[in-house]
Amino acid sequence: MARIIDITPKSKDIRPILMLLTSHRLDCFLLCVKCLELYTDLSRFKKIYVVANDVSDEHAVIIKSFQKRHPGIIDVHCTPRGLIPAVVSMENFIMARHMGDPIVRLSEDVFVTPHWLDHLISTYKLHRKHDSVPLASCLPPVSRTGRQVMDRVLRLHYPEERKRLPHVPMEMNSVYHRFIWEKVLHDGLVEKYLQLERPKHVYLGHISADCIMFDERLAEAITPIPLKVPDGVTRVDEFHINGHLRTTGRRAAVATDAVVHHFSHSGPEAFLRRHVSLDDIWWHMTFLDDNPAYRIPQSFGACRAVGADTPSHELRRLMREREMRLLK
Repeated sequence: MARIIDITPKSKDIRPILMLLTSHRLDCFLLCVKCLELYTDLSRFKKIYVVANDVSDEHAVIIKSFQKRHPGIIDVHCTPRGLIPAVVSMENFIMARHMGDPIVRLSEDVFVTPHWLDHLISTYKLHRKHDSVPLASCLPPVSRTGRQVMDRVLRLHYPEERKRLPHVPMEMNSVYHRFIWEKVLHDGLVEKYLQLERPKHVYLGHISADCIMFDERLAEAITPIPLKVPDGVTRVDEFHINGHLRTTGRRAAVATDAVVHHFSHSGPEAFLRRHVSLDDIWWHMTFLDDNPAYRIPQSFGACRAVGADTPSHELRRLMREREMRLLK
């Protein structure tokens, strides 16, 4: 009997570019970096760009410390504050410079979880030869993508509360933000979701761009992103990505196992901070490696957490005691 041999590159041989966007949410950026160091082998990235948009001096020092701990990090500072023109211009530059490389776009208020990169690269690899699926995405519960994909777990476990959730756009839905975070922190929402039987991938004609991976199939189609803000649009790059998907009929593949946590859209942020403690989120994210819901997938093998020359268990101990030692 003939043998079927996979001639595509191994997932561990795919080295994407990480494009980490940060601006004014210093506390979110600290937790974002902490989770990256806890749950990601950063050497798997070919290069890491930290796009810092009009950050404070303290924020800039934190970025420099992150850069000092890991090779291959480039910090790019841009002004004035806002996606247009500063951030979008830099996104255009990075995409044009790395047109032949896969790119991971990550927002400063996205907190990754164990094996997120394995799931994301695996999803990207599976669809890299399919022109109709030009990007892969993780699943952030607090997002339009998360609301659609995780609706079944809400109907199953929280039917009455779900009925009372307002039907307003996610970007303004403060009640939904608070509801999801309280269930994540105190009622095991993610664990309940991961226990459901579900497809490995969900294909959507729109996507939340908080944690996505794409290559030249998408980059060539959307770059340069226009330096003009359409009326009522706050996330310009996401708007043009979704416009492309909508007009071409292409789809984004959402890895249903790769749950990452998006803190908040800008509109509900002030309300959310009054009702959900970022300190509670900090501690919740710290102990995910002990959670059976984030077990090591057999196909991925052991996943190493990296922190410069510090052994992973020692890094975890220091971070759990809040001795982040960022200002070396």
